[in-house]
Amino acid sequence: MKLLKSNYFKFKNDPSINNFWFSEYKGWNGLIIMKLNLQNGSIIENNSIKSKYFDVSEKEKIIVLVKGNIEVKSNNKTYSLTEFDAVNFYADNTSYAIKSNSNSQIFIISADKLKPQKKDPIFFNFLKDIEPKDIWGGQCISRVFFGESLNLVLFGLKSGFKFNDTGHENEQITWVIKGDMDFYVENVKEKLTEDNGVDIGSFQIHGGVSNGAVGFDAFYPKREEKKYKTLNHER
Repeated sequence: MKLLKSNYFKFKNDPSINNFWFSEYKGWNGLIIMKLNLQNGSIIENNSIKSKYFDVSEKEKIIVLVKGNIEVKSNNKTYSLTEFDAVNFYADNTSYAIKSNSNSQIFIISADKLKPQKKDPIFFNFLKDIEPKDIWGGQCISRVFFGESLNLVLFGLKSGFKFNDTGHENEQITWVIKGDMDFYVENVKEKLTEDNGVDIGSFQIHGGVSNGAVGFDAFYPKREEKKYKTLNHER
């Protein structure tokens, strides 16, 4: 099987007309990460969140809040989201709006090869509703959201923890929201911080050393191994 090269990338904030800053990255298999920094009082309608690569309105997408406080209005209901609250939206057969009640940061994860689906949104909190998994002998605590076609993993790595992964077929994009880590893919090394990420090629060896890093791994297609399957407790 052909090995696909990995790529380090930076989140470049592009100013929007709606009081939020927007950055996105599309990986080699169509996995996409959007980063939005919202100013206090910003209001974003679902039809204003547009990828330059494809129409996310008809795709499964995971929206996760990592800083601040927002309100999501959908189906005449209002949901208040705080740190590590998340929503899994599918096809936008209903409209929704996001209002920021403080300076906030959210990420949106999707993929361009996904098919439209008509399902109700799933609201959950990574810390409260997803059971922690000790994948690396106590040095890494992971919380896996097992979506319809996507995995999103919140990880917390102890400082000084060294890890190595021999690789897998699935596209993986990793980024950090707190702390940093010295990362490598094959022989290419770079420090991961809040400003960048890494898109890992299929079957490429990768790993690193954590400096108290907290962040996310996104996978597409989703990982089907037992350790990546979690019973999600919807609110």
